[in-house]
Amino acid sequence: MIKPIIQKIEKVEEVLCVTMLMLMCLFIFLGTVSRFTGMFIIGWAEEFARYCMIWSVFLGIGVAAVRGQHFMVNAIGLFCPPNIVRVSQILCAILVAAFSLMCVIYGFDVLAWQITANQITATLHWPMWLMYLSIPLGLALMAVCYCYHTYEIITGKVDIKQEGGM
Repeated sequence: MIKPIIQKIEKVEEVLCVTMLMLMCLFIFLGTVSRFTGMFIIGWAEEFARYCMIWSVFLGIGVAAVRGQHFMVNAIGLFCPPNIVRVSQILCAILVAAFSLMCVIYGFDVLAWQITANQITATLHWPMWLMYLSIPLGLALMAVCYCYHTYEIITGKVDIKQEGGM
């Protein structure tokens, strides 16, 4: 029941990340061309690309979490029996979820401060809270996706050997 929801979240994250990376490349290219030709000026291209990168990173961590593609050291899987590996995976999922949720709570505090401060970006003149929204949103999605991926491993829906120990 939850798998279709996770798959839809993953697909939306993928589409958003790819779109933002394409826009980032396009506007950096256009900004570079404009700088060297002098035919037109896109003063906000660098700032736009920076914020696209930030959003891509925070949305992309959810995609990596649901696929089990986060960086890890899998020495436990090499030297320990499967039961110990599963316990370490559960412990890791709990720690990742706790860290993510702590960052979500702190991220919402920063977001609330940004909303009340009415700060805007330098050249785009967008509300700065839009940029800070990526932190709690991305980390909340990562926590959900990471916990779901760990659930799949524990229930045997994903092969540990293919995952490289997770």
